[in-house]
Amino acid sequence: MIACPNCRSEMTRRELEAFYGHPPIEVGTCFTCSLLWFDESGSNRLTPRAVLGLFQYIGQAPLTDRKPLANAFVCPRCTGALAVTYDLQRTTRFTYWRCEFDRGQLFSFTQFLREKNFIRSPSPEELARLRKTVRVISCSQCGAPVDLTKDSACTHCRSPIALIDPDGIAKAVHELTVGRARPVSVTQEQTSAALSNAHLNALFDQERIDGRGGLDDLLAIGVAAIGALLAENILDR
Repeated sequence: MIACPNCRSEMTRRELEAFYGHPPIEVGTCFTCSLLWFDESGSNRLTPRAVLGLFQYIGQAPLTDRKPLANAFVCPRCTGALAVTYDLQRTTRFTYWRCEFDRGQLFSFTQFLREKNFIRSPSPEELARLRKTVRVISCSQCGAPVDLTKDSACTHCRSPIALIDPDGIAKAVHELTVGRARPVSVTQEQTSAALSNAHLNALFDQERIDGRGGLDDLLAIGVAAIGALLAENILDR
């Protein structure tokens, strides 16, 4: 077992499916710090089912009481420094922390979602509705408060406001079902519409808004809602 590079608590170990020819990938998860540890470059070898399963697992994380992230980390495998690394997946730019001796990679939940193209910017209409309904949110990256009435990015870490992208997840679901002996009859567009409805219903649920005890994390709410739908209707196919 390995210790979380942020809080030093023991990370929860998960074994995920890798592409053909590769052994299963061991992933360390810490809900308290919203962090994922992949040995070597394991994130790049996850199958679509493994990616969606990890997305659904992230959706089970508590929405509150996250620990702030430190300014620097050491590798839980070799105690070498973890360097901030800038990368590009298709047209999506994202960052993570990489062991200087290539023993592994550390991702925040947000960074992992961005790497897998599961994040998008809100439309002008969505942003206007959020400003009217929610007003102040919690930054998905660092947890700092973001005042939507005047800001479109976190003033602390500069991360832009973002939502979960149902189209990106629907594409991953489609990749999961392609080539099956008994393909499902639901189209990628229908899957995207169902995920989008679940996402928006969760974001603007009036009962949740009226009764919330803290600030909203838009990505966490979206992951929880879509993750539950994936678990019930898609990942068990």
